[in-house]
Amino acid sequence: MLKSRYIITIFIMAVVVLLSILYPFLKKEDNKILVFAAVSLSDPFEEIKDIYYQNENINIILNFGGSQTLASQISKGATPDIFVSAGISPLNFMKKKKVRFEDSYFLLSNELIFASNKQILDWDKKGIEEIIKSEKINRISIADPELAPAGEYTVQAINNMNINAFIEQKIIKTNNVRDAVNHMRLGLSDAVFAYNTDFNNYKGNYNKKFISEKLYNKIQYPIIIFNNNDQVDQFLVFLNSDRTQNIFKKYGFSKP
Repeated sequence: MLKSRYIITIFIMAVVVLLSILYPFLKKEDNKILVFAAVSLSDPFEEIKDIYYQNENINIILNFGGSQTLASQISKGATPDIFVSAGISPLNFMKKKKVRFEDSYFLLSNELIFASNKQILDWDKKGIEEIIKSEKINRISIADPELAPAGEYTVQAINNMNINAFIEQKIIKTNNVRDAVNHMRLGLSDAVFAYNTDFNNYKGNYNKKFISEKLYNKIQYPIIIFNNNDQVDQFLVFLNSDRTQNIFKKYGFSKP
């Protein structure tokens, strides 16, 4: 009888010791922050994620997509801790849908460009209108304005340049701005309207023209916070630190 009790006691102690050893690892599984972010932010956020895990042992789970698509997912029940959108339209959409969130503010800004990998003579001397009319430019990819703010900015620029009449038949719409750039990379289009930052890792030769910021609304990236617990608050401090802002700057983003 005493032997049985001794065995049970040893077993319980062994379980307690084992759980104490495994606890940090089991706890680590709960150390996650779910971030929805515009696909144009994929490069800096992948780097930020790795650095943050090394420093804080917290996993940043990233879900990239067109900002309006992500906002729609949230309105239908998706529950990120943080959402960084590539424009204010998705934020306004969520407000109309009465999606509850804790706070929001502008984190970054960007610029719109027109780019092509076609060899066009005197590119630097020609205006966008003249280049678009070129026989070498038959297909132009843009992000669908219904799915991504990049498409909204593009449509604003096109309308304000008064080139809609002869560009309309050339436009190919994609799910997001990164897909639009990949269309050109794969030869599915001859040119693209995109963010300047979407060409950080572009492999291949291309020419680009910056589009006057007078032709479209300022591109600002609001960060929307749905969960303001200590873990999220700590990550927000990191996002706004000089170290992280320098990472964003390296990829072509600037402060709003």
